[in-house]
Amino acid sequence: MQAIKPGNVGFHADTDKLSTDEFLKSAEASAIPISEPSLGLGERIFEAVHATHQAVGTNTNLGIILLVAPLIQASFAKKQADTLTSLVVQVLECSTVEDAKQMYRAIRLAEPGGMGKKNSQDLSQEPSVTLLNTMKIAASWDRIADQYSNNFSDVFNFGIPRFNEYLKNWQDERWATTGLFLSYLAKFADSLIERKHGVLKAKEISDMILPLERELCRSGTPYRYESQLLEIDGHLKRNRINPGTTADLTVATIFAAEVFQL
Repeated sequence: MQAIKPGNVGFHADTDKLSTDEFLKSAEASAIPISEPSLGLGERIFEAVHATHQAVGTNTNLGIILLVAPLIQASFAKKQADTLTSLVVQVLECSTVEDAKQMYRAIRLAEPGGMGKKNSQDLSQEPSVTLLNTMKIAASWDRIADQYSNNFSDVFNFGIPRFNEYLKNWQDERWATTGLFLSYLAKFADSLIERKHGVLKAKEISDMILPLERELCRSGTPYRYESQLLEIDGHLKRNRINPGTTADLTVATIFAAEVFQL
C-alpha cells in the first residue's frame, strides 16, 4: 500500500470508490480463511471473499484471493523435492466442478465490474466443468484466469525475477513494488481496464507507461520519478481508470517471492 501504483489505491491517494482503510480491513478479515489448512481450493476462495464482504461490503480483493489461493493450497502439499511451481500445477489439475461452483459463489458475492454475459460457463449459471477449465475459458479476456491456464507463468517467470532484480538493485521494497507494477502494466494490457474501457484504451495505457517503465527500472535512483508517477496517478484517477488486474498480479508476485523465498 505504500508503493506508488498509478491509478490504484495506495497511501499516496485513494480512488473515488475505495480507500486504503478498506483494503487493510479486507486483508485482515480474509487472512484467516484463506490460510486455513483444511479447506479445498474453491472453499478457500469463497470463505476469503465472504469474510471480506462481511468486513467492508465491497469488492476490494477478489483478484488477489483468486491468485493467492492456489499458491497457499500448494504450500500445504509442499514436499522437500517439489517446487512450488509443480505443486501449483497439481493443485490446478486436481480442481473439481465443486471448486468451480464455490468460486462462482465468491465472484457473484464480490460483484466485480465489467464481467458481461458469456456464451459458455456464464456466471449467472452453475458451472459444469472444473475450476481450471472455467479459467481456461475465461483466459482470453481475463489475465487472472490466464494465470490458471498458463500455470502462473507470468508470476513465476516474469514477475518474480523482476521483483528480485529491483529489490537487489534498489534495496527498497516500496520502489521494487512500483517497478514491478510498471513492468506488468507495460508488458500486459490490464484486463480490468479492457473490460471497463475497451481493448484500445487498455493498450493505450500500457503504451503510455512503457517509456517511464524503461527509464525508472534502469535507473539507480527511482525516487527521482515520484512526481511523474503521481501526475500519471492523478490523470488515471480523474478518468476513473484503474489497472486493478496489474495491482493484483503485483501482490501475488510479491507474496510468492517473499513467503516462499523464490
